[in-house]
Amino acid sequence: MNDAREAWLAERRTGVGGSDAPIACGLHPYVSARELYYDKTGEAVFEREDTERMLMGRALEDTIADVFAERYGVRLRRHAMRRHPRYPWMIGNPDRLIEGARIGLEIKNVDALAYRFGDWGEPDTDEIPEPYLLQCLHYAILFDYPQWHLAALVGGNTLKRYIVRREPELEALLIDGEHEFWQCVERREPPDIDFERPGALALVKRLYPGTNGETVTLPDDIDHWQFVYRQSDELAKRYAASAEKAKAHILDVMGEASIARVPGGGEWRRKRVNNPGSVTQPYSYIDFRFSEKGGRQ
Repeated sequence: MNDAREAWLAERRTGVGGSDAPIACGLHPYVSARELYYDKTGEAVFEREDTERMLMGRALEDTIADVFAERYGVRLRRHAMRRHPRYPWMIGNPDRLIEGARIGLEIKNVDALAYRFGDWGEPDTDEIPEPYLLQCLHYAILFDYPQWHLAALVGGNTLKRYIVRREPELEALLIDGEHEFWQCVERREPPDIDFERPGALALVKRLYPGTNGETVTLPDDIDHWQFVYRQSDELAKRYAASAEKAKAHILDVMGEASIARVPGGGEWRRKRVNNPGSVTQPYSYIDFRFSEKGGRQ
């Protein structure tokens, strides 16, 4: 990693950036506020590998910007890291600014299926996934611009524009959420773990990866979660046994057929999977699974 990127990453740790905004407010689907806290304080390091889509998005950023500029007849320019004069924790390094207009641009590479089945509405509206909405609003507040545009390259071949306009109520909530998070950073008090969100168990395991040989006595209020765990574990075993019994009934009727269509929709598929063996020993098994996409013909 070169010195310039190291300096940029160090500066990012001095505040809440645009992509941090939904995380700080607890509204990001994959990253929690606790993880962001450790990223800002350096108290723990969670390595997250970039996805192929993220890597391609960075590689295509200039191309998407060029196409956007040509299509909408605008000139774009970059801007260095900025800090809000009133809210010092609010920082940002936007993708582009539109010259001659108080409008910025966020650039996204969007998977076609994620676009089709995600929270995307008609172009030129603000109907975009909530994390992107908060990111654009963050930049609009930071630069005191009335609106922020988002250029979405969908499926690698379709460019769509969305427009996020400032809303006082949502703006106040975003500022308060970021401020509350940053106070945790300044006090070195990590935000509570949201145990309702997916990935909470994985986060706790990463926080405590080893053992130290000590014996501790848990507080009385842990009895509730001990009861929940035991009850849920028992129910999970019962449901798993019921599922196995149901599959046995279906497979018995299906016999050796490769595909069995269900009258109410969907289909079961059976196929042999062969592994010739490279590192492991050769093996073979029958894959048996249900698909919602199948149906009556």
